[in-house]
This record gives sequence, structure tokens and C-alpha cells, in this order.
Amino acid sequence: MKEKKWVKILCNLDLFLASIALIILTLVTFTAVIARYVLKAPLLWQEEAQAFCQVWMIFLGASVAFRQGSIVAIEMFVDSLPENRKKIMEYVIDVIVIFTLTFLMVKCQQYITQVFGKTHRGTAILGIPYELIYGISPYGCGLMIISYLLSKYLPSFVERYDIRIAPPADPDLTEVTAK
Repeated sequence: MKEKKWVKILCNLDLFLASIALIILTLVTFTAVIARYVLKAPLLWQEEAQAFCQVWMIFLGASVAFRQGSIVAIEMFVDSLPENRKKIMEYVIDVIVIFTLTFLMVKCQQYITQVFGKTHRGTAILGIPYELIYGISPYGCGLMIISYLLSKYLPSFVERYDIRIAPPADPDLTEVTAK
């Protein structure tokens, strides 16, 4: 039982970190508004903290979205195809998604290494290394690939270890709303 709990935590680390980034982003933004308009003393470090949180939230949150099946799809086009072509199109879509994410992962890593890796620059006020802020992007792309493949080809694994953002739809309610 304890082992399964650790697997569940590890499988949902991206969700946890993206949630923390969203909470911090919200708190920083709220505090900055109060500081600027009520206290008349704007926070100088606000933009740096917000950029950090946004990048982490986007790349880790996208991995969660892939696992939850919340990705862009061309279902109307695919559904209009004959059954044998639907299967072929599903594999074509798999190849396109994996190729695009792999390309983005490699290019992000090259960009981070080229621009920030040699200088080790940090942000102006907080001194957060840019490698730390943007370094999550290649890992996020890798997690998106893993999440996509798991949700598509091993949905039982995802359901067993994933924290559901929303409970599965009740089939009885779906029928009522569909009518």
C-alpha cells in the first residue's frame, strides 16, 4: 500500500508543482495589486516571480492536460473518415504529436544552453537563474510525451495512479443532457 502511494505521488508531481506555481502566481499578483494601489509601493520583483510561475505552470500543467485528455483534437475530421482510415489517422496524429514535442524539447534545451548556459545570468532583482526558470521546458515536453503515450495506450495505469481533477462523468447524467 505504501509503495502505491509513492508511485501515485511521483506520477502526479507535475500536477502538484503546477498547482503550487498557480497558487504562488495568484498570491504574488494579489499582493502586487494591494501594494501598488493601496500602499502606493509597487513590488519591484513581481514580474520576475510571475514569469517563473507562469513558465513552470504552463509546461507542467500541459503534461497534466495530456494525461487528462484535454488536448486539441480534430475529432470532427477524424470521425468523418471510414473506420480503417480512422485508425491510420490516429497513428498519424500520434507521430505528429510526438515529433512536435520532441522537436520542441530539443530546441528548448539548445536555446537554454546557448543563451543562459554560458553566462549563468540571473534575473535583475531576485537573481533567479534563467536556467532555473526556463529549464523546466524540456522536462515539461518530455512529461507531455510520456503523459500522451500513457493516456492513449495505458489508460488503466493513468486511472489507477492519477489524481483526477474532475470525477469521471456520470453516464446517466450524460444521457439526460444529450437528450
